[in-house]
Amino acid sequence: MVHDKTTRQDSCADTNIAVAAEESAARDSFPLLTDPVSEDSTPFFVENLKRGAKSQSDWMCGVELELFGYDLRRDYARLTPQQVQRVLAGFAPNSNDLVYDGNVLIEVDAGQMNRLTVEPGGQIEFSGAPQRKLQDVERELKRYLARLHEIAEAECLAFLAVGFDPLRTLEEQRWFPKARYEIMRPYLAKRGRRAWDMMTRTCAAQASLDYGSVEDLAKKFLLGNRLAPIITAIFANSPFENGRPSGYKSTRAAAWLDTDPDRTCIPKPALTDDFTPESFVSYALDVPMIFAQRNGRYLDAPTGMKFGDFLAHGCDGVQPTFGDWADHLTTLFTDARLKQHIELRSADCGNLQLTLALQALWKGLMYDPATLNEALRLAPRLNHVDALLLREAVARDALDAKQAGVNVLAIAKEIVTLAVNGLNRIAPDEVSYLDLLHQQVIEDSISPADVLLRNWYGAWNSSMSRVVEHLRIA
Repeated sequence: MVHDKTTRQDSCADTNIAVAAEESAARDSFPLLTDPVSEDSTPFFVENLKRGAKSQSDWMCGVELELFGYDLRRDYARLTPQQVQRVLAGFAPNSNDLVYDGNVLIEVDAGQMNRLTVEPGGQIEFSGAPQRKLQDVERELKRYLARLHEIAEAECLAFLAVGFDPLRTLEEQRWFPKARYEIMRPYLAKRGRRAWDMMTRTCAAQASLDYGSVEDLAKKFLLGNRLAPIITAIFANSPFENGRPSGYKSTRAAAWLDTDPDRTCIPKPALTDDFTPESFVSYALDVPMIFAQRNGRYLDAPTGMKFGDFLAHGCDGVQPTFGDWADHLTTLFTDARLKQHIELRSADCGNLQLTLALQALWKGLMYDPATLNEALRLAPRLNHVDALLLREAVARDALDAKQAGVNVLAIAKEIVTLAVNGLNRIAPDEVSYLDLLHQQVIEDSISPADVLLRNWYGAWNSSMSRVVEHLRIA
């Protein structure tokens, strides 16, 4: 028996050494973006997620803020593509910081590792460099907004921080001529009634957070998706459409719900408690592609083809590469999106204070382990049908929503309190960023949309100019 036991131990040791050697070889031979991939390459997709893990001391927060621009000389018409490009160019330290798609300026390195990009309707998106401290997030946002204000003054423009274009109709939008949008536009139009609204008339504020292990990733991915409707309710800030109340408090959220069920729906791995990187990869393989990119050109050959099928067979002479997988992940529009970090995407765009409060809320909930566990316990755990019904109710009623046994306001108050406690433990000097939410959610039980609507029906006398004045950020 002793001999048998020793033999098994030796065998296990040999197996462990072999596995370790295989893992080391896999790390050493990890594909480049241009390398071909096949059905046998899915372990690399899983490994790519695991490689995003960081030690807790290296966790950071990244902010993204999308804004609508309008021309004051043309009665608040949305900016033309030429005007958008002039705005972008105004942020470039030098010509080497400009990125073109053909002859169209589409991206700018705005310094300090901050980037500006363009959404389909000409919305300008600021992507801030990841920061350890929220004070540094605030500093970079203020620097960006100050420069944007200078450009707006010089060009007679105005920028609004709001989740849905309150002024211009869908027919009045100015589509930005970016190559990938030329493929996305017709494809998504077939996938949802409000897809073009989503593309041209919505703006969000986003937070990007890190994870430390597969278990930590699982908890944060589940929390980001399950708390998404509560976050939408707290930050609802888009109750107007075509110059009048829309019937929703987050018209942005309503548009996203009617876009493309393949890629905007709740991801299946978020509906169960047994999330793994493998389950996420399996889910993503089942989502249809929108495009493939080769030598700076966007190809529609695989459009509508599930990525798993493309991986197995290719399409019309286009063979899959690792870069196709990276591009594919950017076309998954779920409330919490997974790359080598977690993007939390369920909040309407808001002013500087709301944007910083969003960062603080997610940081407080996710970066303190005890708070993360408690928040996950509180987050609604619903089946697919009820989860969608809750999101529909939240788009309409925000904090007043009650659906599938979920009292949105009650949970919102609890998670704001939890976030305060979490930040107190890990970054007590940042708790003040949550003062606004403490007042609005816990004390007053209102969202930004409630403030807008109360004033619209009250002191503003249904004046859209007063709405614009309130929402103007630059």
